[in-house]
Amino acid sequence: EGEGAGEADEEKKALEKEEEDDLKNRRYVLVSWLITVCPVYEHMYQSPLAPHLPALLPQLLMSIADKDRSLAKQAKTCTEYVANTPMLSSSVLPQVLSTAEAMVVSTSWHVRSAVLPFLQTLLFRHQFVVHKDDMGKVRELVVQLLRDSQVEVREMASSAVSVLVRISGDELALSLQDLFRGWCAGPMPKQIKGADGVAAMNLRHAGVLGLAALVGSHPYDVPEWMPSILVKLASHINEPMPVKQTVKNTFGEFWRTHQDAWTQHKEKFAEDELSALTNLLVSPTYFS
Repeated sequence: EGEGAGEADEEKKALEKEEEDDLKNRRYVLVSWLITVCPVYEHMYQSPLAPHLPALLPQLLMSIADKDRSLAKQAKTCTEYVANTPMLSSSVLPQVLSTAEAMVVSTSWHVRSAVLPFLQTLLFRHQFVVHKDDMGKVRELVVQLLRDSQVEVREMASSAVSVLVRISGDELALSLQDLFRGWCAGPMPKQIKGADGVAAMNLRHAGVLGLAALVGSHPYDVPEWMPSILVKLASHINEPMPVKQTVKNTFGEFWRTHQDAWTQHKEKFAEDELSALTNLLVSPTYFS
C-alpha cells in the first residue's frame, strides 16, 4: 500500500511538472510573438492586434510573476510594447482597461505591480481618446494601490499618480492632496508591530508617496500648491523606513530637477517655508 501511494505521488508530481513546463512554453511563445509583432504596428492609427489584447493581457501580466526570471524579464518589456499599441476603437480600449483593472486583485504583488506601468503607458499614449469615466476608474484604482500591502506596489502606484496628474492637470492634484494629507495625519504607534502597527505605517507611507507623486508631476516648475506639500513632506523626515527614504528621494529628485532655475523657483516659497525645508532636511546651502 505504501509503494502504491508513493507511485501515485510521483505520478502527480510528474504531471504537475509537465503542466508547469507546458504553461511556461506557452507564455514564452506569447511573449516572443508580441515582442515581434507589436512594434510593427506602433505607428499605425489602429493596430489590427488591438481587438485580441483583452484576451492576451492576463497571461502576459501573469508571465511577469513566472518563476523563470528570463521569461519574467521579457514579459515586463513586452507589456511596454503592448501598452504602446494603438487601440483607438471605442470598444477595445475600455476592454483592455477593464482587463488590467481585474488583474490588481492578483495574489502576486509582481502582477499587481506590473499593471501600473502598463496603465501609465497606455493612458499616456491614448490620453486624448480615453473616455472620462474610464480615466476616473483608473484614477481610483491607482490611488487604491497606493495603500497596497507591498511596498514595491505602493511605490509603483506613486509613479502612476504622477503620470495621471500630468495628463489631467492641477485640478486632479488639488483634489488629491487633502486625501493624501489625511493619510499622513493618522497616529503612528511607537513600535511598528502587529497588524495594527503595520497598517498604520502602510497608510502613512501611502500618504507620503501620494504627496511625493504630486511633487514629481511638476519636475521643472513650482505651482502655488507645491511649497506647502514640500513642507509637509519634510515633517516626516525622521519617521521610520520606508517613509524616511521616500522623503529623502523626493527632495533629492526635486533638487536635481529644480536647481538650475532655483533663483526663480525660491520666489514661490515664503520665508518660513524655506526655513522649514532647510532646517529639517539639509545643510543651509542646499536651498540657499
